Amino acid sequence: MVRIARIGALAAALIVLAAPAASAETLARLTVTQLTLAADTSTPHVEVPFHLIVTAHVRERVTEFDNVNLPILAELELLGDEHTLVAQSGGTTYRETITVVAHHSGAITIAPVTFDAIDALDGKAKRYFSNALTLHVSGLALAAPSVDIWGPMRAFAFVALRAILLLAGIGALLFVVGVLLRRRPSPPPPVVTLAPATPILRDPKSQLREAYQALRTEPTRAGAMRARHLVRRMVGATDAETLGDVLRRPLAADPQLRNLLRALERAGFTHEADLAVAIAAATAQLEHLSQ
Repeated sequence: MVRIARIGALAAALIVLAAPAASAETLARLTVTQLTLAADTSTPHVEVPFHLIVTAHVRERVTEFDNVNLPILAELELLGDEHTLVAQSGGTTYRETITVVAHHSGAITIAPVTFDAIDALDGKAKRYFSNALTLHVSGLALAAPSVDIWGPMRAFAFVALRAILLLAGIGALLFVVGVLLRRRPSPPPPVVTLAPATPILRDPKSQLREAYQALRTEPTRAGAMRARHLVRRMVGATDAETLGDVLRRPLAADPQLRNLLRALERAGFTHEADLAVAIAAATAQLEHLSQ
């Protein structure tokens, strides 16, 4: 079973997201390049087990991978988990496979996985977030009939259909060849050279003001995700990238902008009890940077 101690540690960490999950003295000094949460199916069935997969990669070679915090899986029953640690020349890859089962249908959203470490680049203790995951659970899977009496007939019909399509294709090809042979070559169309399009560059301040207006007008999780999208687009990143990948982009080198990206990440994925505080903090940073 997934360790109860790990779930308890995650619940305590969700109370104050800004605080590190462990003291700096106990954290490893690592360069985190990947932290993702995935499932082996996006449409699981009720009462049919499936797997959640956590993958993390660091550039260093390590023998232990602690401080990975799983989200609370209140809508899923945990059946078991296993993890592997593979060290290669390019670093170490950690993979944890969690077996779960859903007892009701509908959409289930799983919060991001977090990982605490000391950033090897600047020596600061940080919390890294994976992507969130939304699953759409359908009803019970229907069992296939044990005997398929129509199988031979379907196989014969399929072979006959393929033969008919093949003959039709050959006939159409011969027709096209005959038409092309009868046609006289037409003069080539005139060549038109177009000037290259001039890219439209947007002022970063205007993009920050747009994100600020979006969050101030709609101080909700949806507004926070809209502001997160605008700021990520400003630094050339997509919504699917992890926060670590976004912070490594050259346009995200400014310390104030990096803090804003972290604040919007928190506002977009934090729990409901912390949502208002996280949105207020992100709004204040946006207002300051958009002046």
